[in-house]
Amino acid sequence: MEMLFTRDFTGFSGGHLKYYDYLRHTASSGLAAPVLYQTPGSAGRPGNPFGHCGAPQITALRPFPAYFLAGLDWSLLDAAGIAPGAAPVINLIQGLRHAEPGTPLFGYLARPALRICVSQQAADAIAPFANGPVHAIPNGIEITPPPLRPLNTPARILIGGVKNPEMAHEIAALLQGEAELDLLTTMCPREEFLARMAAASICILLPLRAEGFFLPPLEAMALGRTVVVPDCTGNRGFCLPGETCLMPEYNAASLSAAARALVRNPAQRAALAESGAKMAANHTLARERAAYLTLLRQFLNAA
Repeated sequence: MEMLFTRDFTGFSGGHLKYYDYLRHTASSGLAAPVLYQTPGSAGRPGNPFGHCGAPQITALRPFPAYFLAGLDWSLLDAAGIAPGAAPVINLIQGLRHAEPGTPLFGYLARPALRICVSQQAADAIAPFANGPVHAIPNGIEITPPPLRPLNTPARILIGGVKNPEMAHEIAALLQGEAELDLLTTMCPREEFLARMAAASICILLPLRAEGFFLPPLEAMALGRTVVVPDCTGNRGFCLPGETCLMPEYNAASLSAAARALVRNPAQRAALAESGAKMAANHTLARERAAYLTLLRQFLNAA
């Protein structure tokens, strides 16, 4: 069975990375064969991973026997006059905005689909409104580690503030003189992002106020870095305060104070990094793929 995947790619994000993972999971399943449609201009944009996804690509939308949709992908079908009807639809939910009444994302929940959420928190948020079954499959990651900064060297702090550059600059000002700083406030290729994480010993990571998962802290844990990150709801399954990371209040003073304490306490840095790495080891792409393929098989057999 062919399954349509669609992408409107304007720049690399964690959401695109996870959608790419699910396309590859589907391709390996033996249950459905992914076919990809990208909006005009998407394929040529820097950082687009889908040109190497291995799936055949089409340049015009048409009806398919099955669909895999995320975010605003529903609007692409609507614009093309395509209604899935009784065809099976899998809807990947990566954010909490889907549960906000009055938004287009909330409106799509009324459409029948199997919904896969990247965290239990996202699943709990949409379950009261979703037309169809809702399942949580926590995000998995797969990283080839770049060269890592030894943790027994003087602390170096990465401030990952792409989603909140103003606060990132505030934190950097408060930490001047405490340690060497790497301030990141603009998007960069994932390989560069991971390399800059690996070159730090402490990663301060700034999410949106509410996220469905927020992947960077888990990536930092997988690299054995010590993480400072505020609560954003979707990170509660792997960000455990005082165990795998520090989770101060979401303000510059609290975040900088937490990082300052870690600079001065190498033993705590090492203990948090060790626990974080163990947590990240439970979030593998292989585990994510196995959970998805079990659901995919059940869903297609029932369709």
